[in-house]
Amino acid sequence: MPGGEVGSGGIIVYSKPGCHLCDEGFEKVKMIAARFQLTVTKVDILSHPDLEVRHGERIPVVEYAGEILCWGRISEKRLDREIRKRLENQGQSPISER
Repeated sequence: MPGGEVGSGGIIVYSKPGCHLCDEGFEKVKMIAARFQLTVTKVDILSHPDLEVRHGERIPVVEYAGEILCWGRISEKRLDREIRKRLENQGQSPISER
């Protein structure tokens, strides 16, 4: 699943129910994803024991192009910069004018 079929070509946010940081982070990720016309998939780590072991309390975790970009309190500025950098490395022109 990670870096694979779920959210392929988009951003994956690993989270769990009842996590206020996850809810706040997911909203920020959706805003940033819209700037770059990327999809966002939310994955409940409690539904996947391997993900629960891997990420534990270090949630939310944001993954793009198979790489973990950030976790915990999500910084819009940092996430925007990280996605822009990866798009440029892939030879794509970032759409965001931010």
